[in-house]
Amino acid sequence: MVTQPELMPLAPAPSLPSPGIMGRALGVFFFLIALTIFGIGILNAANAAGLVGTHGTLAVKDCWVQRGTRHSRGHTVCEGIFRSDDRKVVDDRAGISAAVPPGSKVSVQRAGDWYVRTGFGEVARWIAMFFLGGLVLAFGMAFAATGMFPRDAAQVGMISREVSESRVGTVRRWIVRGSLAGVVICILLRSLTGS
Repeated sequence: MVTQPELMPLAPAPSLPSPGIMGRALGVFFFLIALTIFGIGILNAANAAGLVGTHGTLAVKDCWVQRGTRHSRGHTVCEGIFRSDDRKVVDDRAGISAAVPPGSKVSVQRAGDWYVRTGFGEVARWIAMFFLGGLVLAFGMAFAATGMFPRDAAQVGMISREVSESRVGTVRRWIVRGSLAGVVICILLRSLTGS
């Protein structure tokens, strides 16, 4: 005798969450992250361009790989002696996040307690980070506009589609297009300089 397999009920189709304060708070959270990314990108780009900070040279002594999280390999940190161009500032514990051979001299800008490599390629790199902030901003706009807090990835897509035909959706599209174009242009410029 052949037995019939038991039929499984279909999972209910995902539905949009109700608007509330949590959705708006999520939108504000993404806005604050975007502002932070904008600030870091512009500040470091200004330093790399030599517009702010103290310019000088870092004589590299040691380099090592600083361990990352389980999702990243980490990054190379080099430490050495910083001397400002006017010889007024000397820091024997200066460090940068870069892979350069020990014994080399690197043009850097001192920005408070940290150092940033200078040059056109570095400026392009930091401006690309600024544009990445635009993508974060665009992602959070749907939650801020609708007040909907997603419970899973399917709801994220549904909320995005919900605002796609509104003014918010139009603004989001322009922000995403502009941000992606900015990132691509910055990457191309950086690759052309060989940085």
